[in-house]
Amino acid sequence: MASYRDRLNPELLRFPGLWRTRILISAGLLVNALTGLLCWWFETGARRPWELELALLAALSLWMLACWPREITCGPGGVAQRKWLGLRTARIGWGEVQAIEPLEEFGGAGKRLGLAVSVIQVASARCEIRHTPRHPDAERFLRECRMRMEERASRQARAKQAVPPGRPGEEERQR
Repeated sequence: MASYRDRLNPELLRFPGLWRTRILISAGLLVNALTGLLCWWFETGARRPWELELALLAALSLWMLACWPREITCGPGGVAQRKWLGLRTARIGWGEVQAIEPLEEFGGAGKRLGLAVSVIQVASARCEIRHTPRHPDAERFLRECRMRMEERASRQARAKQAVPPGRPGEEERQR
């Protein structure tokens, strides 16, 4: 699914995770669960480190869950991203943004395998939001973020120009 404007709130732009990625991660989690169940079910009395195998499967499953694409929302108030299972939301207001920068996911290791590794990170002092290859329309996300930052900067510049330096007679009251 591509990025889209919210029907109820048209100034919000949503970047959901790609269905293809969600299906592949779900299939991987199912395979891990079945493999773990079979390891446990057919466990023999022989000395074998099957606990290690289950621990590796659990670590792989946690890594897959960490790669699950979470929906990103970009709007006039800032950018937000849902966290684990949609229970929490990380929000960064446009005034809090310290940097919008391109990065490479996993240190660029996937580039050697021909995988997309480009990430756009919106960072603040308290959290960061990442638009990964598992989200659609990276160029649109970057363009929207830069446009919102420029809007905010121009509004602040106009507000500084519109504020008069002092009211008439204010200097007399201070004496």
